[in-house]
Amino acid sequence: MRPVTRAVIAVIAVVSLVTAVVIAASGGLRPAAAPQTAAVTTPSSSPSSVPSSTPVSAASAAPVASPAPSAWDVALAQAQSLPLEVAAGQVIMADVSSPDPAAAARLVRSRHLAGVILMGAAITDADGVTALTGALAAADPEREWPVIIATDEEGGLVQRLSPVIGHVSAFMAAGANGDAAQIEAYYAGLGAQMAQLGFTMDFAPVADVTIGTKDPTIRTRSAGSHPDAVAGVVASAWQGLASGRVTPVIKHFPGHGSVTTDSHTGLPVQSASLAKLAKRDMVPFATAIEDGVPAVMMGHIRVTAWGKAPATVNPRAYAYLRDTLGFDGLIVTDAMNMAAITDRYSGGKAAVLALAAGADLVLMPAHLDASIAGIVAAVEDGTLSRERLDDAVAHVIVASAAVSSAATGAVQPQRPQEFVEGSIVVAAKSCGALIGDEVRIVGGTTAQRSTLAGELKARGVTVGDAGTSILLVGGDRGHGTADVVVATGGPWGLADSHATAYVATWGTGAAQMRALAAVLAGDVAPRGTWPVGLSLPYTACT
Repeated sequence: MRPVTRAVIAVIAVVSLVTAVVIAASGGLRPAAAPQTAAVTTPSSSPSSVPSSTPVSAASAAPVASPAPSAWDVALAQAQSLPLEVAAGQVIMADVSSPDPAAAARLVRSRHLAGVILMGAAITDADGVTALTGALAAADPEREWPVIIATDEEGGLVQRLSPVIGHVSAFMAAGANGDAAQIEAYYAGLGAQMAQLGFTMDFAPVADVTIGTKDPTIRTRSAGSHPDAVAGVVASAWQGLASGRVTPVIKHFPGHGSVTTDSHTGLPVQSASLAKLAKRDMVPFATAIEDGVPAVMMGHIRVTAWGKAPATVNPRAYAYLRDTLGFDGLIVTDAMNMAAITDRYSGGKAAVLALAAGADLVLMPAHLDASIAGIVAAVEDGTLSRERLDDAVAHVIVASAAVSSAATGAVQPQRPQEFVEGSIVVAAKSCGALIGDEVRIVGGTTAQRSTLAGELKARGVTVGDAGTSILLVGGDRGHGTADVVVATGGPWGLADSHATAYVATWGTGAAQMRALAAVLAGDVAPRGTWPVGLSLPYTACT
């Protein structure tokens, strides 16, 4: 983390404490000036231990102001004041898959939800999204902290907002780029775009370290396969999102990139020792926590060193995150409607187990009303303590209030093209211009070929049925034979391809095709490097 960023975080902590004074005066929690990034301690109320040399009578003594409560103390007091049914909703984030603003607002208001995550079907256009987020923000006017409005905007395979903001490069593009300033600027622009649309939280970036194609679900969602490099990229990305005024949530602790089962379909088992995980999978998480990341997502992963239960319902997983790594921010579960959970726990049981284990926010329970009812019943019968529930609610309140009053306009809502250009990786027999005056584009989709053709024509290149052959391949293992083989998804299929130039773009949108054209024509020198191991006949052009 750069010194300037540390200074900014220090300022944030001071502003949060000053805000707490306003809270105490007004009786309610006001939004803090920036994402919560560190624990806020309660000032000591004990008298000074230094004796006074001059006695002062009570009548003549100057009045001493009572110490201001911390933001945490205020949030905890608010949590403790809530009726049980309301507190139970405040630890739940439901999914919304409809663009209907009124329906979404009713859902939040009627269940007293902490917030919602908007899925792809809820996203229409900019006006539709802002109408939806506006209704959600105003859904529960009686509460003194904001509704959390979240989505998954990782880039690549997992992005909900492409109909509105265009295609975001897969996160592995950041690993290929490697320039901390460009990475932070790209994700700051993304955060600002999301904030402009009304979002306050992004379930990104992915902090997992991938093992490649044996990893069934993370792959290019990860920044790469080298723990220290991934840690650096994750740091730049989450800090960028935060400066763009959305709360970043790094995921999926303790690491989903080295297991061989997809938790959407089953329970991954991690048999590596904790010592090994600490040197590999957990490195990006530990680094982010040390730097002050505000939120972490717990993954549905069974770590054998912690026993048989998935981490999301395992007290030992939360204890490791809190006590060993020293994390004091918001802990969110991965979506509780995934098979790793639903195959093992029914109704509202999973939500209760997750909260009892140490979760603060239960994401997308498979049965919303059963989960809320289960939490209420568990507190009433002593299965879940009200103290643990209040602690979780307080974490939610602090996190929800963190970004809503941040200064606007500091970051422009646009993603710099130089990041995309810098992420293009080329391994070629001869670096420089990779094409001649005429090219033939094959593979990909009609739209992808058309976009690339237009960009090349704008650079004076003839596109037809002759000249340098350019093959666009998708997926993670796409491969083929051409003069230039371009992987638009994962890069692993390039090892099975035959070409004089191998290229990775990490996406298929207009920005990625524009950057590809610039590199192919020699107008932009490639400087990306492979963030994962590949066996190719040529080294990367940098």
